Amino acid sequence: MRRHPYAFPKGLRWAVFIRDGGCVLAKLEPDHECRDVWGQPHAWNDTDRCTLEHVKSDLRMGVRAPNDAAHLVTLCGYANVNVPSKAQRAMFREYLAGVAA
Repeated sequence: MRRHPYAFPKGLRWAVFIRDGGCVLAKLEPDHECRDVWGQPHAWNDTDRCTLEHVKSDLRMGVRAPNDAAHLVTLCGYANVNVPSKAQRAMFREYLAGVAA
């Protein structure tokens, strides 16, 4: 068993950052203001202050999203810590389907 089960495989974090270009929520919600985990505003594309969010495609409870680019989006830390809403998660699934095509 892995010592850190939620650690990302080498290169995956930056592959997702490069694909998304910055906080996906800033692209999907025009009035979104990106903030870090401490609430400090920052540019939507400041990847040093962004995080990754797992997005499940299977909506059953207890099923964890795979740790791969098809199930990850870049989010500002504040949006990630405050837990995205169901509507936002639906937008993330639609976004991921679009970038996979």
